[in-house]
Order: sequence, then structure tokens, then C-alpha cells
Amino acid sequence: MRAVGLVSGLGFMLAAMTALGAWLGYYLDGRWGTGPWLTLAGTLGGMGAGFFEVVAVLKQVGGES
Repeated sequence: MRAVGLVSGLGFMLAAMTALGAWLGYYLDGRWGTGPWLTLAGTLGGMGAGFFEVVAVLKQVGGES
């Protein structure tokens, strides 16, 4: 049952990390006037971090620690 709880939140975790990276990049773009570059970098960084977190949770659930 614990595994089901962990896996059920993966989509939210990936979306939340992507949104957080995009928001941070957007904020820094507005502050420093760098155009869309930091928003793009933040979005991609958030997606990457979310992906690695998803892989880590799936390894934990699968028993490959």
C-alpha cells in the first residue's frame, strides 16, 4: 500500500517541479531582464529534477536502493 501511495504522486511531483523551475526562471527574467532564457532554463531544469526524482522513487519502490 505504501508503494501505491508513492507512485500515485509521481505525476504531481513532476508537474510541481517543472512549474517551480518555470516560475523561478520567469521571476529572474523579470528581475534581470534576460528575456525568455532563464524561464526556459528553469523549466528544463525543473523537468530534469522531476525526472530524476521520479526515477529515484521508482527505484525505491522496486527495491533497487
